[in-house]
Amino acid sequence: MTRLQVPVHLFPMRWTALLPTLVLMAAPAHAQVVHARLGLTGATDLVTDRITREITVRQNLAPTLLLGASVPVSPRLHAGLEVSLGTGGLDATEDGASTDLGTLRTATITVGLEGPLLSQLRWRAAAGVLKYWPSDNTGIFLLGGPTDYVLMAGADYRRALGADWSIVAGVRYDFHQFTTDALEARGFTQSQQVHRVGFLIGVARTIS
Repeated sequence: MTRLQVPVHLFPMRWTALLPTLVLMAAPAHAQVVHARLGLTGATDLVTDRITREITVRQNLAPTLLLGASVPVSPRLHAGLEVSLGTGGLDATEDGASTDLGTLRTATITVGLEGPLLSQLRWRAAAGVLKYWPSDNTGIFLLGGPTDYVLMAGADYRRALGADWSIVAGVRYDFHQFTTDALEARGFTQSQQVHRVGFLIGVARTIS
């Protein structure tokens, strides 16, 4: 399967940090909702090879920071942008023996829609890009980390703390196809399906 890859230079980190601010500047002041959360994200294997011997590469549970902003586009729907950054260890397992491969960081930018489900529960569906930053350009990341398209779904529960502030807890699931230039150079022609699930909690503010 051919990997969908976005040039890294199109999404430099300085623009990633500014995106929530740009969304807020474009929206009416009374309509803005911003949130910040911390949590953990787990992922399935990045690489699985069982042709000659069983080898897997997987990122460990990654502490994750999530920032977001949304504005209403209809009485029931909001459009929103979320930026997340996760950092976790990377391990390779070969025939039951585990090897530490250092640290792997991931950054995700998604744009999507959200709406009400039940009471304080809301849904979210989004699409965007995900970038991998390994601490060392070795092994499967010998030629650098990839940038891939990602699809995301999620749900949030909000409990008001006052007129403007609320506690927000939620889950995020995303899916993408993973491969690297180093894997392709070694003859791995198919991408690996990677599923990630994150649980996060934080605060939200409605700016009126």
